[in-house]
Amino acid sequence: MNTSLFLTRSHLSPNLDYIRQLHCIRPYLDTKTASTIATSIVHSKLDYCNSLYHNLPKSQITRLQQIQNSLARAVVKAPKSSNITPILLSLHWLKINERIKYKLLSLLSRITSSQFSLLATLALHLWSHSLVHPHHLLYE
Repeated sequence: MNTSLFLTRSHLSPNLDYIRQLHCIRPYLDTKTASTIATSIVHSKLDYCNSLYHNLPKSQITRLQQIQNSLARAVVKAPKSSNITPILLSLHWLKINERIKYKLLSLLSRITSSQFSLLATLALHLWSHSLVHPHHLLYE
């Protein structure tokens, strides 16, 4: 059984609708406001559970990247033919595959940190409730 996640048009079309709506109101917005709207509405949907996108087929990643590219162009009012890399850099946005890697590494870092904190707390708790101070064990 194939357990990979597949994105269908029903998953993607609401994002495209939001981008179309952003295009309509874009002439009335400054770049910062347009970027905030884009980030809060569409990027949040692209980022939702994006660590699950890790093993998606390349064609699915490409679909997500096309949505992000369209969104970025809407924010900066760039034509479809413009190179996307400088636009993404100017907005400080990572490409989809980079976002997925970042999210996975971020989750791993949080898990590692919380496990370390838990172990440190446990060690401190055990040390504070022990009858013998560890300092005494070293010098006896």
